Amino acid sequence: MAKVVLSVALPAFKYEALYAGSAKNLVANSLDGRKVQLPLLAFQRFLTHQGINGVFEVEFDDMNKLIGVTRIG
Repeated sequence: MAKVVLSVALPAFKYEALYAGSAKNLVANSLDGRKVQLPLLAFQRFLTHQGINGVFEVEFDDMNKLIGVTRIG
């Protein structure tokens, strides 16, 4: 299984684009420099009035399918 660590700072107004239908994915660079694209819905439980902020560990299976997202900082 592969893991990627991301630092995410997404303002709430940008997350609202998901509900408007104009955004479905979060594109971010991992702390080790890899570019990843993930469904915004995977971060929904971390959404606050300020948006999504923090450091997250994202886990994938051997087929690169998303297993889960965990806040680590």
